[in-house]
Formats: sequence, C-alpha cells, structure tokens
Amino acid sequence: MSVSLIGASLVRRALRIRQRQFSSLASGAAQPENASSRILEEDVKKFEEDGAVVLRKAIPSSWVEQLRVAADNNMKNPGPLCDEHVKPGEPGRFHDDQFLWLRHNTMRSFIFESPVGEIAKGMMRGKLARLFYDQLLVKEPGTRTTTPWHNDHSYWQLSGDQVISVWLALDPVPESSCVQYVKGSHKWRLLHRIASFSGDEDRYKSDMTDSLPDIPNIDEKLDELTLLKWDMEPGDCLIHHSFAVHGAPGIGEASGRRRGYATRWVGESVKFDPRPGTMHYVWLKAGIDAALQPGESMDSHLFPHVC
Repeated sequence: MSVSLIGASLVRRALRIRQRQFSSLASGAAQPENASSRILEEDVKKFEEDGAVVLRKAIPSSWVEQLRVAADNNMKNPGPLCDEHVKPGEPGRFHDDQFLWLRHNTMRSFIFESPVGEIAKGMMRGKLARLFYDQLLVKEPGTRTTTPWHNDHSYWQLSGDQVISVWLALDPVPESSCVQYVKGSHKWRLLHRIASFSGDEDRYKSDMTDSLPDIPNIDEKLDELTLLKWDMEPGDCLIHHSFAVHGAPGIGEASGRRRGYATRWVGESVKFDPRPGTMHYVWLKAGIDAALQPGESMDSHLFPHVC
C-alpha cells in the first residue's frame, strides 16, 4: 500500500475514533484526570516569561509504563511519517515518528484520559485544548546526532500564540542530554528557514523558506544567552512555547536511552496557516489532510478537541 493510501486510511480511522471517543465521554465513561493540582500559577508565569518550564511528576507512573511499551512497539512498526535521523554508517539511532495516536490505543487513551490535555489548557490559559499532533523522539545510547537549534513554529502551519508542547520523559534524562531552551527566545517571534533534521533538504523546500532568515548561530552566542535545561525523571514534563528556540545534544555511550513523547497543543485563538515549506505539505504527501482553509480555526477531525 502506498504512503498516501496509508495516510488517508489513518485519517478515516481518526474520524471513527473521534466519534467513539465523544460517545463514551457523553455516556460517563473514561474522563480526563484532573490536572489542577499539577499546575501552579508560578509555573504558568515562569512559562510565559521564559518560554519553557519543567513540571515535576506531572504524569502518573502508570501512564509512563504503558507509553514505554507502546513506544517500543512503534519503533518496531513505524508509521508513514517516521524519520530516522542517524545517517547510514553513523552510530546510534534517532527515531522520530508522528501521529501515533491514530495507530496506538495507548497513545489515544493517554491523550483523552490522562491529565495532559488539562495541563496544556492550563498552561495556555485557554478555554479549550485541541491536539495538534503527537510525536515520539528516541535517542539510543551512543547517538552523536544532535537536534539542531530551531523553533517549532517555523515548521508548523499555524498562526497564533496559544501553541505549546508537552514533552514527557519516559526515561531518566540527565541535564547533559536534556532538551535545551534559549531563555526568553519565544519573545523573538522568529520565523526562520527550516531544514530536515536528517539532512533531507528537499523535505521542506520552497521559494518562501529560501527567503526567510537562518536561525541565529546559538553556539556562537552562548555567552550572551541563558540556556534552560534540567535533570528529569520519568513522569516529568517539559512545557515549551512554539516560538521557543531549542535543541538537544547527542547521547553518550554510558547514558541510558532517551525516550520522549511529545504532544503538541493549540488553543481557541489559533488559526490554520499553511505557509509554503511547513509540515502541512509533508503531511499532504502522506495523505494526511486536515481539510481546512487558510485562516480557519483548527476545528478538524485531525485536531480533536480534548478538553
């Protein structure tokens, strides 16, 4: 089956899943866990000021254990948007896949029944939280490949400020291999030229992206900038704004694997903005279409309203 047919099949399945999910919620079945005790006003203010914050023990261990199993299953059976960022002949593995919730019951249950949606809504000060997509990012020990400096908003077909990620640690993450954020960089509101982490430069190629500025050379400016990074335990979550500039180092041979499960969220003010060069066109090639027009709200079968 072609990639486009696989993608179209996933979208049709998403429609059926959404119908069943809403029916079960209406009947009093599984309800999202309350996240009020996991979010403090000081965390929201710090996020708004710095662009990134860590929430400790935000997700119960029972969810972490289930997601670990599902993550390993996905690595053996990836989806049509999977990308492996380590080049042939280089050590380690950097696995990256998207829209796992369409294929894995565990991810789907986590999104609709765990505290993650309420956490996202609270951190955005939103009236609602809508899932944009989910993503599994795994670096195995000995992986030298870095995550280059970038911000997410440059890749995403979105306009608006209520756009965040919740990056859940499934393994212990030492500060030395944690995602690093440039403090306050979300205030730059930078749209930069984008590139594939695996070096496939045709992936996002367009005339418009060629006209955008490059991301600033963060490594040359470290004396002028403050980096945010943390030691993390399973269940801890990084919350970051879509405009926050971030990157991550490789993983040492002696380090454990780093499995991160990221869910991306939008609030009620966000609009669909399919700028040339964004992931929208990569998704379309895989048959994954939100069926939205430019400027419309993100109300789509592909982006379910979770809470």
